[in-house]
Parts: sequence; C-alpha cells; structure tokens
Amino acid sequence: MRRCEQGKQSSEHSDVGSYNCPSNRERHNSSHRNLTHEETYLNPSIMMVMRHSERVDDCISGWIEKCNKDGKYVPVDLNMPTRLPIQRPLRDYNRDTCLTRSGVVLAQMVGRGLMMTDNTPDVIYCSPSLRCIQTATWVRDMCGSDALIRVEPGLFENFRYPHGVPRFITPTQRHIFPVDKTFRPFLSLETVVGRQETNDDYNERIKMILNAIAEQSEVSKVEKQLKVLVVAHASTVDMAVGLLREKPRKTVDMELDNIAIPVPYCSLAYLKRKGAQWIPVAHQVPPVTYEFLSTKYNHYFVHRP
Repeated sequence: MRRCEQGKQSSEHSDVGSYNCPSNRERHNSSHRNLTHEETYLNPSIMMVMRHSERVDDCISGWIEKCNKDGKYVPVDLNMPTRLPIQRPLRDYNRDTCLTRSGVVLAQMVGRGLMMTDNTPDVIYCSPSLRCIQTATWVRDMCGSDALIRVEPGLFENFRYPHGVPRFITPTQRHIFPVDKTFRPFLSLETVVGRQETNDDYNERIKMILNAIAEQSEVSKVEKQLKVLVVAHASTVDMAVGLLREKPRKTVDMELDNIAIPVPYCSLAYLKRKGAQWIPVAHQVPPVTYEFLSTKYNHYFVHRP
C-alpha cells in the first residue's frame, strides 16, 4: 500500500477540503473565527457520484475458502490481490470484500480521467466499505487530489443482509489509507446499522446525506468551482440522479435487486448545481471501455422518469 501511505503524508496542506471543513474547525476551536482576507466559503458546484471498482467476490466465487491455506491467505487467481490490504481474520472479508487487481487498475484509470478533464476533486467522501475506501484511494492518487477521504457511514447501501451486517474495518485500520481522521460523519455507523430500513427509509437516508454534502461549506483561498467526489455503491449513483432533481424519483425494491447491471463498476454520475437542484451532465469524464464491459451507466435506466 505504498501509494496510500504516500497520499496520507501529502494531504495535510490542502487549501480546500478535509482539514478546513467546518466540523474540523469546531474540533480545533476555530469554527467561529472570522475568515482572513485570503479565505472564502464555497459550496459544491459539481458533484461526481461513482460506484466502487471490481470486487473479488463477484469474480471468484467462494474465494475466501479457496485461498485459506492453514489460516493463511494464498491467492488462487492472478486477479486476486497478492496480499490482503488489512490484517484481519479472513472471515471478516466475507461481507466486506476488497478489490481485485484489475479493480485497482480500473479505479486508477478513472482517476486519470478526472485529472485529464480538469475534474480533480477538492473534497472526497466515501462509504465505509473497504472496496469503496480502496477505490477512493486509488482514484485520489491518480487524479492528484490533496483532499483527505471523509468516510461517511450514511453512504453505505441498504442493510438487508441474509448473513448479517458486514464487519467493517476499524478507524485504526483505516489509517493506512489517506482518510480524514478528524472528520465527524453526518450519521454514525451505529445509527445506520442499528435499524431495519424499508426501501423508502433507504432512499431518504441517501437523499439526506447527498444534500448534506451539497450544503457543506468549505473554506478556500481561491474562488473556484468546488468539485466533490462521492464513492459509494451502484444504488447511490442511481439515487443521486433520481433524488436530487426538481421532481425526485426514488429507486424501488425491484430495481435494487439487479442495480449492478445498469450501473457497472466505476460508473460515474456528473452533476452540476443549478439553483436548488442538480443537473446530470453527460460525457464530462470519458468512460473506460474494453471487450464486453464499460464503466458507462445505462442512460435510459438512470435517467428514467
């Protein structure tokens, strides 16, 4: 994880983003001080919401059992990581899986696309799932962003699991990634996992979190279009387009069952603020395309009425 450690060291001096967010200013007893003549408050003008990259368990069924050699991890496929990113019991990866090797490359390609199109994010949020933290890290690394990653539990997908709630990596385990250790989430993990959500509840939670991100004021030393990247799940991409427009559209139960088909890995919705709503803009960041796969989401599905 050399790149993660490098990113962690380089982010402490960002002019915009994690260190300067209001929650951290409160933490440092400076939230109510006057801005200097060089500073201004900005709200996001652009929000990019993307799905995480390729996950191991989607590619290699029963991978944990296959790679468990007397309690040690031994990859059985060249698309599996050479070593696991976090030292923890293998069973904990069952419901909080990691990225494949090609998933890392795919995330890097998207990061390069953000940099090439002048869409390097000033602020980055992500779901607490390991695959999202990994994706956000590699995108950040390749696009050259200085923002520390804000891990927001409220961005996780709906907690309806037949085998129990995932055991996420701990705040201490996150430290190998360039995360913002002082960011205080909009929703605590306990609040999110401690309830049985209906589908309507899930839509409302994601809408609340995305709106909170959209209204979060950031301190900047320059006037600019503030760009925010949100790395989460397939349903988050669909809900961002549907819930933030003038006439909101929810994602229903039946659509969630196969949401990964119209919203493939690393799909990215690019939204621009227009008044109180967010307008999706196509072709701002090129997709990644190779045989039988594209990161481009299904426009007819995601933009349905």
